[in-house]
Amino acid sequence: MIIDIHTHTFPDALAKRAIAQLSARAGVPAHTDGTCDGLRAAMARAGVAASCVMPVATKPAQVRAINAWAAEVNARSADLVCFGVLFPGAEGWQAEIARLVADGIRGVKLHPDYQNFFVDEPRALALYRAMADAGLILLVHAGVDIGLPPPTHCPPHRLARALDAVPALTVIAAHMGGFRQWEDVHRCLAGRDLYLDTSYTLPDLGPEPMTALIRAHGYQHVLFGTDSPWADQSAAIAALRALPLTPEEQAAILGENARRLLNR
Repeated sequence: MIIDIHTHTFPDALAKRAIAQLSARAGVPAHTDGTCDGLRAAMARAGVAASCVMPVATKPAQVRAINAWAAEVNARSADLVCFGVLFPGAEGWQAEIARLVADGIRGVKLHPDYQNFFVDEPRALALYRAMADAGLILLVHAGVDIGLPPPTHCPPHRLARALDAVPALTVIAAHMGGFRQWEDVHRCLAGRDLYLDTSYTLPDLGPEPMTALIRAHGYQHVLFGTDSPWADQSAAIAALRALPLTPEEQAAILGENARRLLNR
């Protein structure tokens, strides 16, 4: 079973505009049309059994509507697992956590750059503590975002501080813990109690450094992700399978680790 832990889709009415804007901002072509059906078509081509959808709230006012959409996606989909969103410091986030739990949503996607907070700020730590108490998983964008200017709001050393402050939180750090900040990932995060996802990483990092980082962190805590539609699922699977990993390591990264984490 192959599980893509990190993908993006949008409501059908918004997908075309969102894809055009994001693609232009980052200078990256999209490999799907941004809809759930477009993702499913890519999954069928690649042999992906399930994908986790990671929405992003760029304004506090978007949170409730996005989470309602995520609950709808989950209610009608066996092959898509949509996470919810929160906004650190926004009014009513405690009630929103309760709604996420009531709706059976497994986790939350945060993007510190788009949401303009540093990953170890007090307002973020308060959110993490409540998420940990509620049993919610956090997937957080980590490292540089190529579509946004500095500063980087989730560099590895600040993420390490957040882990120290809230050790009970289950964390998935996207882009192998810190896109384009690889030395700091090795220094601050490798081997720690968190998951790293492979999304949009291998072409930038390269096969040998990618393999070294997987081994340094421990393959049991690495999750396959693509950042679809910004990467092609079929190509990402082929690239990971080309790494000099054992069959056990490959199977764990491609799906077994995520299956256990999501209780699928």
